[in-house]
Amino acid sequence: MRAELSRDLGRVMAWCEHKHRDLPGYTLVAAVKFFEAVGIAMEFSVAEIEHPFDDTSVVKTAERGLGALGYFTSTAGAKWTSPGIVVFAADMTAHERLAAVRHFFDIGLSE
Repeated sequence: MRAELSRDLGRVMAWCEHKHRDLPGYTLVAAVKFFEAVGIAMEFSVAEIEHPFDDTSVVKTAERGLGALGYFTSTAGAKWTSPGIVVFAADMTAHERLAAVRHFFDIGLSE
């Protein structure tokens, strides 16, 4: 389960890197929580930043990407069903990153 969550976060990171090519290096990290009647939520943040930058655009892109993959990014008022786990975006090959970017374009997330 952790590997799949990390891979999905890696796919979203590939999308963010594509959309925001001008930003310095960073990674995405998330606290993954399982909620009754809601599903899986990823409360993520931008981490391991090489140089400080305003991460607002990356956060918005990541939220949309995670939502497109079926994750919730807001869990206000939801009841936890298990302890959360921390995952980092998976390292992906160039081919995997391109496939992720293509996937988000194909589902209409190009803006």
